[in-house]
Amino acid sequence: MSPEGVSPVPQPTSAPSRPGKSATIEQSVKMFRVFEALRNGDTAAISKAVRDQSGGLEGTSILHLAVQCADLRVVEFVLSNITAGEGNGLDINSRDRDGNTPLHIAASLGRFPVVKMLLARDEEINDSVTNFNGQTPLDVARGADVHQLLQEKRFDFIQECITHIHELVVKKNYDELKRVLVDAKVKSVLDVNQPDLATDHTTLESGGTLLHQGARGKDATLIQLLLLNGADPFRRDRKGKLPQDVTKDDKTKALLKKSPAAAAAQRGIQEKTILGGAASQPGADGTLGSKEAREMKGYLKKWTNYTSGYKLRWFVLEDGVLSYYKRQEDAGSACRGAINMRIAKLYMDPKDKQLFEIQGKSSVKYHLKANHEVEAKRWFWSLNNAIQWSKDEAKEDERRQKTDFESTRHSTSERKQAKDTDAASITSSKAGGHLHPSSALGPTASISRTVSEAHEEEGSAYAPSMSELGKLVSHAGTNTVDEDPDDEDEYFDDASSHEPQPANKDAFNTTAQSAKLQLELLAQVSHALHMERERNPSLQLADAVATQALSSYEAAVGTLKALLGDLLRISRDRDAYWQYRLDREANVRRMWEESMAQVAKEQEQLEERIGESEEKRRQTKRALREALGGMDNAAGAAGAEDAQPDAGAPGAKSAEPELTLPRRKTTLVDPAIIDSDSEDDEEFFDAVGAGEVEVIEEMPVTSPGLKEFETAPSTDMTLGDKAAEISTAFAGYEDGPRKRLKMDADDRPKISLWGILKSMIGKDMTKMTLPVSFNEPTSLLQRVAEDMEYTDLLDQAADRMDSTERMVYVAAFAASEYASTIGRVAKPFNPLLGETYEYARPDKGYRFFIEQVSHHPPIGAAYAEAPKWDYYGESAVKSKFYGKSFDINPLGTWFLRLRPTSGGSELYTWKKVTSSVIGIITGNPTVDNYGVMEVKNHATGEVCTLEFKPRGWKASSAYQVNGKVLDGNGQTRWSVGGHWNDKIYARLTPGFEDAAVGANAKTNQAVLIWECHARPKGIPFNLTPFGVTLNEINDKLRPVLAPTDTRLRPDQRAMEDGEYDFAASEKNRVEEKQRAKRREREANGEEFVPRWFHKATDEATGEEFWQFNHEYWKERDAVAKGTKEWSGLEDIF
Repeated sequence: MSPEGVSPVPQPTSAPSRPGKSATIEQSVKMFRVFEALRNGDTAAISKAVRDQSGGLEGTSILHLAVQCADLRVVEFVLSNITAGEGNGLDINSRDRDGNTPLHIAASLGRFPVVKMLLARDEEINDSVTNFNGQTPLDVARGADVHQLLQEKRFDFIQECITHIHELVVKKNYDELKRVLVDAKVKSVLDVNQPDLATDHTTLESGGTLLHQGARGKDATLIQLLLLNGADPFRRDRKGKLPQDVTKDDKTKALLKKSPAAAAAQRGIQEKTILGGAASQPGADGTLGSKEAREMKGYLKKWTNYTSGYKLRWFVLEDGVLSYYKRQEDAGSACRGAINMRIAKLYMDPKDKQLFEIQGKSSVKYHLKANHEVEAKRWFWSLNNAIQWSKDEAKEDERRQKTDFESTRHSTSERKQAKDTDAASITSSKAGGHLHPSSALGPTASISRTVSEAHEEEGSAYAPSMSELGKLVSHAGTNTVDEDPDDEDEYFDDASSHEPQPANKDAFNTTAQSAKLQLELLAQVSHALHMERERNPSLQLADAVATQALSSYEAAVGTLKALLGDLLRISRDRDAYWQYRLDREANVRRMWEESMAQVAKEQEQLEERIGESEEKRRQTKRALREALGGMDNAAGAAGAEDAQPDAGAPGAKSAEPELTLPRRKTTLVDPAIIDSDSEDDEEFFDAVGAGEVEVIEEMPVTSPGLKEFETAPSTDMTLGDKAAEISTAFAGYEDGPRKRLKMDADDRPKISLWGILKSMIGKDMTKMTLPVSFNEPTSLLQRVAEDMEYTDLLDQAADRMDSTERMVYVAAFAASEYASTIGRVAKPFNPLLGETYEYARPDKGYRFFIEQVSHHPPIGAAYAEAPKWDYYGESAVKSKFYGKSFDINPLGTWFLRLRPTSGGSELYTWKKVTSSVIGIITGNPTVDNYGVMEVKNHATGEVCTLEFKPRGWKASSAYQVNGKVLDGNGQTRWSVGGHWNDKIYARLTPGFEDAAVGANAKTNQAVLIWECHARPKGIPFNLTPFGVTLNEINDKLRPVLAPTDTRLRPDQRAMEDGEYDFAASEKNRVEEKQRAKRREREANGEEFVPRWFHKATDEATGEEFWQFNHEYWKERDAVAKGTKEWSGLEDIF
């Protein structure tokens, strides 16, 4: 890659050589001397050359040469001599043989300081002059800084013109207005038909032009002036009205239709139409008919992320597609994203007129910021026109297709002849309407043509051979990445002042351009000698002319050697500088990593010691509380004995009944020693784990001490029907789930997780491309299916008679979903759009199905059903890497429809908590889950709040979860606690009172609600025994699976079989296939529509969710019976 990342853009092309314009020996020698003077900064020779413009610099000027090869101070000296009147007719806007001004040359070379110096001469410079190829300096500009500078200058000028025109229209100073409109510079940059020239409020509201305003105000002078200066009488406003439609005055209408000015305007429109100008044909909507009105290119600031903010990107709007590139020179070869205008939506920020947003399908949207309000308006108009044009074209295509279909259907000719005729008709219509020869030639073709023309013309000073070389080198060094580079956090640290500084970009480019000019001068001298020999065959080498030419040739060769030496020296210096910076940054990064690892280890040790101290504190508090409680009990017993009256004493009889009443114990304890309810519950469940509390394995049929509920009528028939319906999905699962994988051990290549992730801090993990060795042989769809491991909890919940008991079991099911995350730090495969997965368990009586319904953002819609419940929701996550950990934040809501055996139906909802991988820096990654989960019963209003505590100082807090079940009145009924990786218990909360609770109720008794299944060691990829069953495929199951099922995915299957290289290549292949399909849909203006789910709104909660259409299992049953085959599914693998 060229230094500083400089990649050339197409240079101003040279005009064809003209007969009789070959340089003589004297002219070549003079040009060489001027060149040497500019290179060496010889002010006397430069001043002389400025004054003497009589000959010797045929087709160029000293200012053009200075801009190419001289230092900034030399260019400034030449410019000061010219503007002082010593240029002998030469001015700052003079053009060379190709029509290029000095500003063209400076912009094309990317010489930002020179461009800035030229533009600073506001009164003299004209940045709208075009060369013989119709290009302005802005069109040939190289580099974002130069392009932005020229753009800002142009838009500032446009804004000044608009403001000035507004003032003139308001004052009705039409003589001055005419002078402004006929000015060549104004005409080149300002369209008299643009809406913001109007000053009338009504016209502005309707999107009309200044001509609409003149017609509305019956201003004949203004109308004639506008018509004679490019105003379009056929331009419609947003309401579809022509200028003649907004007035009822007959004279004004006649002026717009039949006056000489109107006729002149119509002729101008027709000429522009024939010549390919911006105006549309009469009678058409000028805004949409104009190709220029709906195509644009330039730099805009695009929002990337909160870390980097807005970044400058090159945008191209053409052929109904908005594309963007990181740099201008990437156009046509490295597109970073595109939006089809056919499905685009455009929004303007009402507060900041420089901001606007364009949105494509689903979540694809660009937040854009222009450098100027005028620029934002122009982009907005062009995008709006492109959107409308694309939609009109879509309608026209549909109409043509319908017409072709009808004509084909009613055709009586032979089929083959009809096909040939239709194909020819369609081809010719498309070619006639949409092919533009000018756009068919890409940048490469244009440059090739330029190079060939440059070789034909000996005197060309702008042959872009070095540019071609730079472009080839630039393209060779381009890296292909899967991730949008706008999501990257670009890190750059300026070097300290004491560091060696490399030669700047301008010095390198100037030296390279000087070498080019020297080569051209050598070619000129050689050509001049050949021409002189043809004219004078008797020319001797001793002749003064020949001697002078040879001396110049030798001097040019010497200068060229010196230039090449300078170029190599600058290149070596720059390489050494950047190598030094690279080594320095690598060393700083290594030190930072070592420091971070040390800090992380020290933090873990500190947390461990704090946890031990906290545990000792809790044990001390518990012992002190028990001791104080014992003292109070002893004091209470002694007090009772002292209060006992003698048997024969008066009053003994009356005191006797009081002894039978229970006396409430009063204990005076320091409030600081008494724990809160939550800490009390925490200690209780810790005591359960320590075996200090009685635990029963199963909750009784009715809760201890609770009122008996009447048994509801049996629903066996309904449950039996549901079970029969579900059993149709068990075809292929007759052999039962497998017990082991094909591999006996996980032999993936060992790569440091921190080594890969350290460059991805602050990024969304779902958009990262990691080596396949970081994956496990499951997909995100199958990870959702792992929630189904403990569905027996739902069956138990349905069998409970009390709704709060049902809530306990449902909450335990919601918490059990995290047990499988232990040790699972590997990344599952990202599902492809339209990918599906099914799973059924005849032994458990349920079936499960999930489909990937969206790719950006990634969403999987799932639906599971059993006779007693339905479980459904969406798996939508957003993940981010924070350096010490990366977090996975679930976004979707999960629904459970429970059908209790006592009758009725209950809807439960909850959102999952955050999962986090910690210990990455220390090389000991561990999964932790934390956050608050609220499980709500929408039928009864009962709520269970579960708190998953993050791993903290206390060792006992690891994997800890606890919560409470509140009834519909907000009263606590049950306490739930334990560890989500081991066991979860429940108990009746102390203090809960009910008339049915007897004196013998064991409120301190704990019920084991859930226990994690055993995790045998040695299973590859740290899978659970349940996880091992998910990707199984056998000869019975394969024929009935949908072609989109995850089990058929080749990269994941290869990963499970230990074929890691093949898995990596297949992963890349299927992902590229998905990208190609996405581009195809975007090009056709189509959107992906899920096959088995659709968006709906839940009546009870009002939340949106993906509703299962239940067609999958019906179609699968038909496939299993052999009555049909799968159809309408995309080929994604």
